[in-house]
Amino acid sequence: MLGLSAAACHGVLDVTDPTHISDSDIANASGANGRRLNAASVAQELRTLYRDVALLTDEWSNDEKAGVVFGRELAFDQRNSTQIENFGQGENDLGPLTQAFIRAGMAIPVIRAYTPDSLRGDFLAQMYALRAFAVVQMAEDFCAGFPLNDVVNDVAVYGGPLTTDSALTIASAQADSALAYVHDSTRFFTLAHVIKGRILLDQGDFDGAAAAVVNVATTDVYTSESYVQMSMSRTFCVPCFSNIALGDREGTNGLPFVSANDPRIPVVFFGVRKTNPQDSLWVTTLATQPDFRLTFASGVEARLIQSEAAIHHDDPTWKSILDSLRATVGLGPLTDPGTLNTRIDVLYSERAFWLFMDGHRLGDLRRLIARYGRNAEDVFPTGPYRGGGSGGNYGTATSLAFGFADQKQYNPYITAGCTDGP
Repeated sequence: MLGLSAAACHGVLDVTDPTHISDSDIANASGANGRRLNAASVAQELRTLYRDVALLTDEWSNDEKAGVVFGRELAFDQRNSTQIENFGQGENDLGPLTQAFIRAGMAIPVIRAYTPDSLRGDFLAQMYALRAFAVVQMAEDFCAGFPLNDVVNDVAVYGGPLTTDSALTIASAQADSALAYVHDSTRFFTLAHVIKGRILLDQGDFDGAAAAVVNVATTDVYTSESYVQMSMSRTFCVPCFSNIALGDREGTNGLPFVSANDPRIPVVFFGVRKTNPQDSLWVTTLATQPDFRLTFASGVEARLIQSEAAIHHDDPTWKSILDSLRATVGLGPLTDPGTLNTRIDVLYSERAFWLFMDGHRLGDLRRLIARYGRNAEDVFPTGPYRGGGSGGNYGTATSLAFGFADQKQYNPYITAGCTDGP
C-alpha cells in the first residue's frame, strides 16, 4: 500500500470537508463517541448500492419509458456490463462502503485512548465489525480488481486490486478483532458473530459459519444507528421512483416476489408497465415508515446460515430451522425436495424472502455460482428483456463495477478496471 498525506486526498479519501473533526475535538470520551457514531451512521449512504443490487438481481424491475436507451436503472436491470462500468465511475456504490471502513478505522484509536473501560471493548467490537461488514459487502457485490483504501494516522493509504478471496481474508481478520473485543452488548455481539458467519459462508466453510452464529438468538438484530429518510424509502417502495417496481419471476430465473403473496414482502399495486400495459407492476410497503432502519445482521440470518450447514450434512434440521422461522409469520412447513441441489434452491429462496432489500441478494447469486457450480444464466435474469429502452436481451453482468476512472486518478496501484477471477 502507498501512503500519502491526507491533505492530498480526493474522492472517497477526502477528509478535509467542513465536518472534519480535529484532534482537539476528540481528545475526550465524548469526542471518541462522536467518531464512533459518525462511523456507524452509514445507512443513508448505502441506498444507491442497495438499489443497484436489487436491480442487477431479481428483486427490482426497471420500467423505463419506451424509447429511452440509456439510464442507470436500465443499465443495471438489463445486466449491461459496459453501461454498468460507465455508471460505476462516480464511486456511487463503492464509495459509501469505503467511507464506512475508513470512519470506523479512524474511530478505533480514539476509542482506545478515551472511552471508559466499561464501554471500550464493545465500542471497539462495533467498529471492527463495521469494517468487516464493509469489506464483505464489497467482496460479495463488486467485480475482482476493486481496491480497499484506508486512512491511517491521518495519512491516506491506497490499496491494490483485490480478488474476492483476498477481500474475504481481510474481512475475516476484522471480524476476528470484533469477536475478541465484544463484551456486554447484544447488538454488537450479533453484528460481530453474524458478519463472521457471513464471511465463512462466502469462503465455503459451512460448519465454521454455523459455529460462528450458534449463540445468536433468533430475535436478536443489529440495525443501522440512523434512520433512513424518505429519500431512501422512495428508492425501495411507495411512492417509489416512477420507473422501478418489484421483480416477479424476472428474466425466467427470478423469484415470485409479488405472485407468491408472501407476508414477508407486503405489496401494493403500482400501475402498469409502460412498454406493456398488460403487465401489472407492484411495490412493497416495507420501508415506508419514517423510522425505517437497515438491518445489517440478525438472528434470522444466523438461522439461515445454520440451515445451509445442515444441508451439507444431510441433517434434517435444515428444514426444521426454516419451518420454525416460517411459523413466526404464519407460513406453513416446506416440502423436502430430497437432494442437496434442490434443498439449496429452497434455502436460497427462503434467504431471498427473509433478507429482501438487505443487500444480500447479489452475494447469494454469486455464491451459488462460486460454491455450488451454477451457471450465471441459471441464477440471474436472462433471455428477452422487457424493461424498456431499446429492448433486446439481458446482458451478462454478475457484479457491480467499481469507479475505475476515479480510482486510477488518485490510486497508483489501480491500472485496470474489472478483472476476471474469483
